[in-house]
Amino acid sequence: MNTLRWAIYFFSETLRTIKENPTTTFITVITIAISLTICCLFFGVFINLNKMLSSMGGEIQVMVYIKDDISSETLQNIKEQITNMPEVEALEYISKEKAFSIFKNDLKGQTGILEGLNTNPLPSSLEIRMKKDYRNPAGISRLVARLKLINDIDDIQYSKEWIDKLFAFIRFVEAFALIIGSFILMATLFIISNTIRLTIYARREEIEIMEFLGATNIFTKTPFIIEGIIEGFLGAILSIGMLFIVSSILIAKTPKIFAPLSTLPFPVIYLISGIIASGIVLGLIGSSISLRRFLKN
Repeated sequence: MNTLRWAIYFFSETLRTIKENPTTTFITVITIAISLTICCLFFGVFINLNKMLSSMGGEIQVMVYIKDDISSETLQNIKEQITNMPEVEALEYISKEKAFSIFKNDLKGQTGILEGLNTNPLPSSLEIRMKKDYRNPAGISRLVARLKLINDIDDIQYSKEWIDKLFAFIRFVEAFALIIGSFILMATLFIISNTIRLTIYARREEIEIMEFLGATNIFTKTPFIIEGIIEGFLGAILSIGMLFIVSSILIAKTPKIFAPLSTLPFPVIYLISGIIASGIVLGLIGSSISLRRFLKN
């Protein structure tokens, strides 16, 4: 019964504080909403961009050119060795005849340049598709090193420069996302803590009287902690509405990569739950920071 009485008291004190300071409450809620919306939009774009880059990584292939005039048994042995390598997902054999046919198709209407060519100059080859976990410069380098140990392989080709640039760009995007996300988080906590601090400062005389009468630190801080949680929750709800409105506009007006909610890799309910939890945590941490600064004990 006492617990319920104290809970009612703390919530009534929190609501009274919010009613008496509507401006600071509004600023805090809007700050949380805008910050969460920006973070989610940025996160969504990052997911879509990373997905696009990963699909580009799926196109990474290593071409192994086989020496001419090897026996079918030797070819089969080479294919088995490569297939058993941990980096290899799939292997396709392209004969000399098939390679020449592909080459002629690529020329389209310019096959006249092949006139007078009596022999097929193209070698047979093995087209290697790598497993997802190894589609990176280190994984490719290990695979190429293994391939070089196999006899009867004439040449190995892969777009090393393109791969290095692709993964350098991926690392840049990840670092940029981390920096921007950290900046937005710190800015949000700073604004929340300072707006709640204004509320505490406005009630400093009341707090001093409560402390003089023997109120404990927990008793004094609890209404402000609850206030931060409520403001975080309201900011999260507002953010969800803003996010769906902005995302709907982006889906209609921009390329798919800039429409964060169009291709989420998880159910939308997880996103909503995450936003609400993040808003509550932001409000809780922001109020705790301001209280620690203002109430020393």
